Formats: sequence, structure tokens, C-alpha cells
Amino acid sequence: MQDIFVTKIGMTQAWNTAGKRIAVTRCKTAPNLVVSSKESDTAGTFALTLGYGKKNLKNMKKPVRSQLAQSGFAVGARFLRGTKFVATDETTAPAVGSTVSALDVLSVGDVVKVQGTSKGRGFAGGVKRYGFKGGPKTHGQSDRTRAIGSIGAGTTPGRVYKGKRMPGHFGVDTVTVTGLVIVHVDPIEQEIWIGGPVPGSISSSLRIRKQGKQKDVALDFASSGIKEPAAETVEPEPTEVTE
Repeated sequence: MQDIFVTKIGMTQAWNTAGKRIAVTRCKTAPNLVVSSKESDTAGTFALTLGYGKKNLKNMKKPVRSQLAQSGFAVGARFLRGTKFVATDETTAPAVGSTVSALDVLSVGDVVKVQGTSKGRGFAGGVKRYGFKGGPKTHGQSDRTRAIGSIGAGTTPGRVYKGKRMPGHFGVDTVTVTGLVIVHVDPIEQEIWIGGPVPGSISSSLRIRKQGKQKDVALDFASSGIKEPAAETVEPEPTEVTE
């Protein structure tokens, strides 16, 4: 699975075995609904449509409601998004009508990139929006401290260039952060911890994509206040007793 969706529930901190403190983002996992699946021209590659989030069916548009019903779901989804799945010898594409969880896709040490919608900050000036320095406080400048200054020349070009950084609406942008690492997976609490901050407010949805890399992560469970996962026990095979 190339992409998976989770819900941001806040930030906390953890410590690794070297005693270094790590700021982590806690994410809650929920079922991703497999609404459609179509094999592309490339062998073994499937285009999937995933539904995520909670929403009443009566509040959804009829075409989307019908698509969910045809896929075998009796619940609504907050949104539908497309992703890609590459089948291998060990894995096959999930069937339409099934669900996929981030716990099935992600593991500790996976390097991922996280995409979300940044917090909305309303109408902001150039100093807050872009980090402008502002004007001087002296030499008669009584009200230019947070002004952006000149926005262009005179007769030539005689206009303001497109894309000029000026005051305006700040936030609610699609932001992608790369190079983050999965530091903890909790199947009991249905949580995934990502090292570092990610865009978005609490309860916002995040899109996580694996980057095909691995890093060594060793948390100190006692210092981090995490219950250490139980080691898998392998039962010995019975031996035949011959007289």
C-alpha cells in the first residue's frame, strides 16, 4: 500500500535508549475503506480508492453514497482518495469491500512523508505570513514597523508582479513533511507515533506514504511511559517418544 490515512490526536515526548528526548506526534488509526480497485496497464499495479473518516450517509452526495453501497459498505466516509498498490509475491491487492489499517502497513523504523492541511490563521500581514523584517522604528517612521514597504516600481513595469508576497489569508494549505520516522506502533491502543511535528490541528486527517527506507529506532519504554510489547513466544514442536 502506497498511502494510508490516520487521525492526528496530539503530541507527546519519548526517549530512546541513548537518553535522547524525541518529540513525537500521536496518530489514531481507523479502518480505511477499500471502495474501488482497478488494475493499471503496469502488471501488478492497482489503483485503489480509499474512504476514511466518519460521516452520516444522509449527509453525503448521492453518487458517493451509491458508490459506497455498491462496494458493500453501510457507513459513510469523510472523504475518498486515490492511491496505488503494487502487488508482490507475498501480498495481493485488498478486495473491494474490505478495510485496511495503518497498523497493517506501517512498522517501527519506516521512513515516511506526511501530508496534511495546515492550521488556519485568518488574514495575516507580511511579517507574520512571510517573516518580513518590517520598516525602521526611527527617522520619523511612526507607523511603518510592520509594513511590507514598496510593492513595485513606477512607470516600468507599471503593475504589480503576479505572486508578490503581500498580506492575505494565512494557513489552510496542503503541507507535506518528508523524512519522518515511525518510532512506535501500539496495536492495543490503535496508535502510531511519528517522530517530529506534522501539519494540521488535532482531529485532522493525515496522509502517510512510505518512502522505502528504514532507520534503527530503539525507544526506552520505561522512560517513555510505554508498555513494552510482549515478545512473541514460539511453542516447541512436540517430539515423538519411541520405546
